[in-house]
Amino acid sequence: MSDKILIFDFDGTIAVTHHYIIKIANEIGPEYGFRHIEPEEVESLRDLSAKEMISHLGVPILKIPAILTRAKRIFHDGIKDVQLIDGLHNVLHELHHRGVLMGIVSSNAANNIEHFLENHDLTVFDFLHSTTKIWSKHHSLAKLIKARGFAHKDVLYIGDETRDISAARKCGISSVAVSWGYNSHKALAADNPDFLLENPAELLSLV
Repeated sequence: MSDKILIFDFDGTIAVTHHYIIKIANEIGPEYGFRHIEPEEVESLRDLSAKEMISHLGVPILKIPAILTRAKRIFHDGIKDVQLIDGLHNVLHELHHRGVLMGIVSSNAANNIEHFLENHDLTVFDFLHSTTKIWSKHHSLAKLIKARGFAHKDVLYIGDETRDISAARKCGISSVAVSWGYNSHKALAADNPDFLLENPAELLSLV
């Protein structure tokens, strides 16, 4: 058994959802009053934090809970087509084989994540926690760590956004940023995570 505990974000970290989320945003944008994301700006938007993105698109703050609820429903309808990050399947199974305790903390709906894991033969996670706290994910992480009696020094939170780095830091746990998801390498590096990974195979070096 490894003494390390790996907690993963879901969207962009495990599942290839970046372009799908943009598609959903463009679909519901007119209804909620925020602007369309043009194809030529998709890559440059990866340099923005979630809050900067919301400001850039003019997303109404008070409508965010309703927007997220609607987006999760649409996401569920297309879950069968959502792909796993290339190269991650074997890595997660190897970590499981090594006895590494692994879980997921995500703002996506639990049933979406469960369906995805079933579709991709990923019954390797020991726990799954869904949270509605997109700005204060650290509260959910802290509550989970306390409830399960984890030692902070043993926990690593793995995510693809700058807000994941911030959540780990506020919890007093190690942050592992992965550059294959939403935020760019440049944006992630600027937030000084404890680890910055370029490909899934590097996860094995954490344990």
